[in-house]
Amino acid sequence: MNREEFAESPSGTLVPTERDQWAFLPNDLPPSGLDMGRLALPLEKASQLLGELNGIGRVLPNPYILIRPLQTREALTSSSMEGTYTTIDDLLLLEAGASEHPDGSDTREVSNYRRALSAAIDSLEKLPLSIRTLKDAHRTLLRGVARHRGHVATPGEFKRHQNFIGGKVGLIENARFIPPPPKDALIALETLEKYIHRDNRLGIPDLIDAALIHYQFETIHPFSDGNGRVGRMLITLHLYMRGAIRQPILYLSPVFEKRKDEYIDLMFNVSRSGKWEDWIAFFLDVVCEACQSAITTSEALLRIQEKYRVQAGNAGRSSKLMELTDYLFSKQVVSIPMVAEFLNVQYRSAKLHVEKLVDIGVLKEIPTWSNPKFFIAHEIRDIILTSLK
Repeated sequence: MNREEFAESPSGTLVPTERDQWAFLPNDLPPSGLDMGRLALPLEKASQLLGELNGIGRVLPNPYILIRPLQTREALTSSSMEGTYTTIDDLLLLEAGASEHPDGSDTREVSNYRRALSAAIDSLEKLPLSIRTLKDAHRTLLRGVARHRGHVATPGEFKRHQNFIGGKVGLIENARFIPPPPKDALIALETLEKYIHRDNRLGIPDLIDAALIHYQFETIHPFSDGNGRVGRMLITLHLYMRGAIRQPILYLSPVFEKRKDEYIDLMFNVSRSGKWEDWIAFFLDVVCEACQSAITTSEALLRIQEKYRVQAGNAGRSSKLMELTDYLFSKQVVSIPMVAEFLNVQYRSAKLHVEKLVDIGVLKEIPTWSNPKFFIAHEIRDIILTSLK
């Protein structure tokens, strides 16, 4: 890390670390001298679109019709930003209980992301957002991961050695950025937790607060691995905890992935030069784009739900067939044993229900699997894929 670039930073201080290098320790939040006037219009636009997205969430009898597909999209994109790639079909098959491919550790890691995200959201019903929340999410994220990162990083534990970002050959001397050493990082993270739960909100709107908190977490970089993914979870968790989103249906990773260079460079410039307004304005623009995408995706999913309900109604009077079509928004790939368990019916009855949905085009059999057979709600899958483009 170029020490001279950060020596005069208004956003933090340099502290010594290993191999005669210097690490960057961010100042406590909030930053002083934010130009709220410059952020007024971006904030107004983002808040308006967030209100529109919340409006969709409020009228849903079952919000998981939207939540699960949107979380699938988030898991795929947030993971791919860190070099962890899988296909949506492999992810859905794994989560339906299909055996993994020999090289399926990436798929497992992406599935872990969604499970970690869902568990963290559910935990907010009982416990406040805290360091414990993030450690639990990290533990789930890296549990059972066979890749080298899973061996280096202890799931659920903070870093014990100095980490660094960027640079060739993997040497700290070549790093673009060096976050604070382990002891400093832990103190900074505890201070961030206090900031999140402060009584005096200091007149900072929740969306701007989310931008500040995300930057702070990523700059502290408290884990050996998984910081980007946990940090992006933190955005949704904070906004949900604060009530800024009524349901967990706002996820920013699909937009961050498209604008990855801006995302990284603007946070870097906060550390180097104190350019908070540039970062926050970008963050608010990402919120706008993410809201618009989620609204479009939500509308498409609701149209498909209505179509499925009509088709199921025309195919028979069974209320369980209608239940099954709604279930497909939570599980886009199903097997007959899964359907039998969900509907609480015998295998033969579940098989008949699945066959009806195949006949009317709601489900398609996945031909490469035979024991058990798996079936995919291909139109829901395609909506998720379209939203990734």
